[in-house]
Amino acid sequence: MKKLFIVVLGFLLFLPVAFAEQQKPTVDIGFSIDWTFGCYKETTFSSISQSLLSPRFQLDATIRSNDFMHKITLDYFYAKPNSAMTNTAVSYRNFDPITGECYYEAFESKLQFHRIRVQYDLLYGVKQLNKTTFYVGGNLSTNVYMQFENYPSITGLVSLGPLGGFDYQINEQNKVSVFCALPLLGYGVRPSYAGCDARLMKYAEEDFMKILTLGNFLSLHNYQAILLNADYNIQVTKNFSLGVGGNFEYSRIAVPKERPLYYLNGSFNTKARVNF
Repeated sequence: MKKLFIVVLGFLLFLPVAFAEQQKPTVDIGFSIDWTFGCYKETTFSSISQSLLSPRFQLDATIRSNDFMHKITLDYFYAKPNSAMTNTAVSYRNFDPITGECYYEAFESKLQFHRIRVQYDLLYGVKQLNKTTFYVGGNLSTNVYMQFENYPSITGLVSLGPLGGFDYQINEQNKVSVFCALPLLGYGVRPSYAGCDARLMKYAEEDFMKILTLGNFLSLHNYQAILLNADYNIQVTKNFSLGVGGNFEYSRIAVPKERPLYYLNGSFNTKARVNF
């Protein structure tokens, strides 16, 4: 815990220094609609893999000043997973205590999945080679994975890791950007079973913030993730640009060790940006 605190504190202390170096910053705000596809497996609920296909919405703001680049990203999507569980009605054998007889009842899954991400990226342009600018830095990300059936399965985590990439300026109007992030450290709250954590339910009634004490520290032994992003932007006017791009993400959160969450996701997006 002490090591993670020192790393996060150092990262945050660096922010004022970065902002202090800014001279005549440029700001652009972007909104994108993605078509996201992939799958996840929430083993605290079921070992069945659930397929995802749905629209995704993302809002981001980027500040550039000298060699520094700051970016804040908010994104969200909601999907109704597709699997053998959701496509087939299941018959359960129940017991009627009044008549003393058994009966069968059909059950059809109405599974829902939500994903929320809030991310801050801090990058520094370390080298410019002809039309290409190379960046290194790090990001701080908050992710929430929520699955709802009869009981909720909710995983929340904060992660920190290195980030790198490049911008390639084809000409005055066209630019390609590619970035990769590798979250290495984190802290996550993840119940061992879907809707069956007595302490979580108790803390939710008493003091919601106490739920944070139920978390675990994450590193490579119980958390592996990679995020890739590629964008192509066209500057239509001085203050407006359009773009297309793609994203890829893989995460494995092994808390508890025997019942991890697997998440694999890709998306294609169209984006509009305003520069000022």
